[in-house]
Amino acid sequence: FRHVTAQLLFLSKQARPDLQTAVVFLTTHVKAPDVDDLKKLQRYLSYLRETVELVLTLESDNLSAIYWWVDAAFAVHHNAKSHSG
Repeated sequence: FRHVTAQLLFLSKQARPDLQTAVVFLTTHVKAPDVDDLKKLQRYLSYLRETVELVLTLESDNLSAIYWWVDAAFAVHHNAKSHSG
């Protein structure tokens, strides 16, 4: 479970940002996954198999301006956990 979730995290960060919500959920259950978490992982992997042709498309309206966003609340606590809400 842990190994596959780590691979999915890498994939979602590098090529498939549409997957990040589900991967983030899976990463919160890596320490002690239960049967439901394994079912969710299996469902997630079947979604990946069905959408293997889905590609990331980048578009621009203005090539002279570059904007990006940073998660300023990433790993801000002493235990390296993020803050949300």
